[in-house]
Amino acid sequence: GIEEESKRVAILWKLLLYIYWVRDLKPSELKGVLQRSKLEQYEELTMTTAERLISEGIQQGIEKGIEKGIEKGIEQGKLEDAGKMLKKGIDLKTVLEITGLTEKTLKENGFL
Repeated sequence: GIEEESKRVAILWKLLLYIYWVRDLKPSELKGVLQRSKLEQYEELTMTTAERLISEGIQQGIEKGIEKGIEKGIEQGKLEDAGKMLKKGIDLKTVLEITGLTEKTLKENGFL
């Protein structure tokens, strides 16, 4: 009945998630597997799952990129501030304390 079908769909869903994450399988490749194994009735679910996973992956990539960009911008701002403070004669210890940067970071970026 319907309950059995729901269980099968849930199992297939978990299996598809596993396959997509473990193997670099393209949706078109999985479609071929389903056709060969007479599981065409699940093709729509499979393609929807594939599209969702791809979309989530792209979204996560975009979010990580934005996050990295923001972090890089903040770091750059701190470095610029540190450079200005050092030029004004503020002692290194105070600059490090205010910016949260390390002496190593300032050296790596040519401020020391």
